[in-house]
Amino acid sequence: MSPSVPSTSILLVAPESAALPVADALRHDLHAEVEMTPSPRSALASLRRNEFSLILIDESLATPDTASADLIYQNAGGALVVELNFAISSAARIVRQTRAALARRTQDRAQARAAAAAALQGELNATLAGILLESQLALREASPAQAPKLRHLVQLAGDLRDRLRV
Repeated sequence: MSPSVPSTSILLVAPESAALPVADALRHDLHAEVEMTPSPRSALASLRRNEFSLILIDESLATPDTASADLIYQNAGGALVVELNFAISSAARIVRQTRAALARRTQDRAQARAAAAAALQGELNATLAGILLESQLALREASPAQAPKLRHLVQLAGDLRDRLRV
């Protein structure tokens, strides 16, 4: 069974002293579920257990342990990964950047869905056009026993094509 993903779930990878005020601000301002981990290695364990919308990594942890940071990127799944310098960023600034990243993620997903829907509709239209053409051609040469079934197939394909146009 796969873990459920709340609308906004954030993995915060930072030392506890830096993570606490940021986590509180994210919970308060974005109503996000925030999980804090103190190291990239513990973040990898969290990624094995849960899915996240966004992963925020303190640069002070990512820079010295680039191998673990690379593994976070590789195991992020559908989550965006953002590296920030918590030492010079206020909680309010991190909330703004998080809000912008989540909005960008939502927009990217909407565009991907629209592109997939358009591609699927194009494939369906092409397939139906082929079925319609082939069944109309077969109907011209059909025996009296085959004609009713082929007329029915032509009608179904035409109806489906009309529904897809709407």
